[in-house]
Amino acid sequence: MLDRLPTTRLRQLLALLGFSGLLALGACGGGSGAPNNPYVTPPITPPLSVLPSELQAYSGVPVVVSIQSGVAPFFAFTSNATVLPVGQNVAGDTIVLLPNKVTAEIDVGVTVQDSAGQAKLVRVFVLPAPIFNALTFSPSGGDCGGNLCSGQNGTVTVVATGPGGAPLAARQIRFDVVVGPIGIATTNPASPLVQTLTVATDSTGTAVAVIKALANSTTQPAQIRATDVTSGQLQIANFTVVNNTVGTQSPLTVIPATATITSALTTTCSTGFRIDYYVYGGNPPYTVSSTFPDKVSLVNTTVAASGSFFEAITNGGCVNPLQFTIVDSAGKQTTASLINIPGSGVPPPPVTLAISPASVAGGACAGKTFNFVITGGSPSYNVVTSPIGATATPQVVPASGGTTAISTLPSGSTTVTVVDTGSPQQVVTATITCT
Repeated sequence: MLDRLPTTRLRQLLALLGFSGLLALGACGGGSGAPNNPYVTPPITPPLSVLPSELQAYSGVPVVVSIQSGVAPFFAFTSNATVLPVGQNVAGDTIVLLPNKVTAEIDVGVTVQDSAGQAKLVRVFVLPAPIFNALTFSPSGGDCGGNLCSGQNGTVTVVATGPGGAPLAARQIRFDVVVGPIGIATTNPASPLVQTLTVATDSTGTAVAVIKALANSTTQPAQIRATDVTSGQLQIANFTVVNNTVGTQSPLTVIPATATITSALTTTCSTGFRIDYYVYGGNPPYTVSSTFPDKVSLVNTTVAASGSFFEAITNGGCVNPLQFTIVDSAGKQTTASLINIPGSGVPPPPVTLAISPASVAGGACAGKTFNFVITGGSPSYNVVTSPIGATATPQVVPASGGTTAISTLPSGSTTVTVVDTGSPQQVVTATITCT
């Protein structure tokens, strides 16, 4: 029938049919986004990107894997949950990995997958931690138990080991004070105590730091941290700083604790005997005092450093005992004693005091001088004349065999009296008769 229509009419009919088909196609959803529409771009899925793709991790040291792109939410799976446990559901775009303890290097695969089904493999080489459970703290003395007394020193020790337990020499270990009234000792006189110090391990893999509690600090917790600089792995030691000013609990020591000096005779105690008392521990400088300061002479009543001494010199005073009190700058104190007692020897009998001549007659004595020699007894000697008027020169004779001259004599009898300084004292007299 169509071939019977005029040409012009046929063209109009075909155009109308084509337009109707387009309308029908639009009504059926064949517009934008249709699969068979070559002019519409389909949605693009972002590729999954994870960094790093390969890393090293030490036992006990957390590391992070970051998801750069992909379709959230994300999931993670581990090839060895014993060595490297991983949570399957990832919160956000960060995966935190915390390896367990290993004794040798282990290669673990962590697969990261997004919601579009894309996956990436991250290789994690898990290595033994060099200082895993290897940090110890020890005080220098046991007077505060396992804790640190105020003013006392202690040590923190860490041992760095590699695969199979082999020691790691020359490994850099950083010690840090986390909290507490403590400092780390150095060899620098300008900075004797610091809060951070890096120490290299020795041939056995050992690094040691000396710590010191501040003098007279209150009782409080303290914490010090050791970090392996290479791996970032750290360990923490906790202890308590104990205020300690009680003498019986003090780490102060004095050597000798007691010194005893016995003289030769029953009648005297030592004079001029020297005893050195050495002071150790505590918190120098130290101050020294005694219970009987008039019975002994003290040298170095301020002792500057541990291992130095103060000196006690006897002066003849008998003491049993004399006690020294030694106090450090933290207020801790201890004591030492000195015993200075007579001996058992009996002194020889004293030499009899004598004056010569015992008497002299001078006739008329005006302008005359009479000399007397004094011997024996216990010098020095005091010379007294009576009655008043006669003169003795000198009035004190210092030694046996010394002479005194008597002059300006009145008429009649003059008595010359000599008294020594012994115990008991001896007395002797001589007479001068003038007519």
